[in-house]
Amino acid sequence: MLVQNKGNHAYTANGLTLNPGTNKVDEKEFEQFLTHPLMKHLNDKGEFTYDSDKARPSAKDAIAMIEDAFDIDMLEALKAEEDRKTVLDAIDKRIDELKNPQK
Repeated sequence: MLVQNKGNHAYTANGLTLNPGTNKVDEKEFEQFLTHPLMKHLNDKGEFTYDSDKARPSAKDAIAMIEDAFDIDMLEALKAEEDRKTVLDAIDKRIDELKNPQK
């Protein structure tokens, strides 16, 4: 599942670290992460945005998360799983931006 950490800091709890931006994580690990009192509080305040694997995010939401991603390997993995053209185009654009930051 994709989890967007909207904060300016990485958060670690129960063996999972969420870096700022979009992270691809296991749903069960994220559920464990949220059992930590601070992470639950941050989640309740809207610090994390996510959709479960069972509920595929809309193309608009997926593109917003992709635009906030910094991990090229994660983006490549998402590309292999995605079939929507607009989302695939967003992934390609973000990968290009990360590989060629001077554009």
